[in-house]
Order: sequence, then C-alpha cells, then structure tokens
Amino acid sequence: MTTYIYTRVSTEDQNVQQQSDYLSAKHHHDFIVSEKFTGTTLDRPRFDQLIKQLKNGDTLIVREVSRLGRNAAEVLTLCENLKDRGIRLLVDDLNLDVTSPAGKLVFTLMVGVAQMEREQMLERQRIGINRAKAEGKYQGRKALDPSVINVARKMLKEGATKTAVAKHLKIGQSTLYKYLALEGV
Repeated sequence: MTTYIYTRVSTEDQNVQQQSDYLSAKHHHDFIVSEKFTGTTLDRPRFDQLIKQLKNGDTLIVREVSRLGRNAAEVLTLCENLKDRGIRLLVDDLNLDVTSPAGKLVFTLMVGVAQMEREQMLERQRIGINRAKAEGKYQGRKALDPSVINVARKMLKEGATKTAVAKHLKIGQSTLYKYLALEGV
C-alpha cells in the first residue's frame, strides 16, 4: 500500500512547491507527484500516469478538490473510478476520505463549488475583456513567435519530451500542446 501526494498549479508563475511542502509535512507519504497544468481537464500527463499506476489499497492525497480538476462530472467520475479500484482519496482541506458515503456527499458539493468558481472567474474575465474592447484597450494575447515553435519541433524530433521542451522554452505545457495541435504535431 503506497501513499501518493498530488499537487498541481495552473500557471508558470504559481508555486507548486508550497502545496508539496504543506502536504508532506502533514501526511505520511511515499511519493509526491507535481505538475503545472490547467485543471480544466483531467487529461494531464503526470496526473494520467499517476492514476494508471495506483493500485488497490493505495492512497491519493490532494490539498483541495480543485487540484483534481474543475469539471464536476469528470472529477466525480474519477472519484468513483478510484473507489471501484479500492483506492482511498483524501482531500486535505476537507480532512475527509471522499470514498466514504459521507465523504462522497461533501465531495460532490465541493466539486460543484470548484466548477462554479471557475465559471464565475471566466464570466468576470469576459466582462472585463468586453469592456476593454469597447474602450479600444483590448490587445488580446500575443501569439508565440513562430521560431519558438520551430525550436520545439526540432527538440521533439531529437527525442525531447514535451514537458522538457516546454520547460526549456519557458512556456506552459498547455500552450505547447495547443500550438503543436494547430500544426498537427
């Protein structure tokens, strides 16, 4: 039986180490898996690998529900999958094993709140962008320099991982994936 801590932040300027330090000081664990990746999808490289390697009797610890994701349906499906596989899921800020019946009720409510927070943030962002556009101040996000994507393609062709390429180029993994997808790579 192995205990894993999973920590995640969404952007490069956030510090994932704070979550790792906090959880490792509070919980006995065998491994920490950390990544910088958006929570809007469960399709995250390190998270996917972690979920696949979990076995019956293992424990997964996260700081809060939103570290798993912000899509209520996906996170609830994940929780059910872990429960069916005999994997304990502990959400630290709830101090609760969410695979128990009472834990599942609280967890379901918190997942809904996490999704609502994301939707409210996006709505506030849309309002601000629309106001800035109306005032002629909105520039939009600048596109990556094509030379950056050329370097990324070259590094990938030479065998580098996408994670290493993104880190080397100082861009987010999701940004790299997006540009590569646009080019069919």
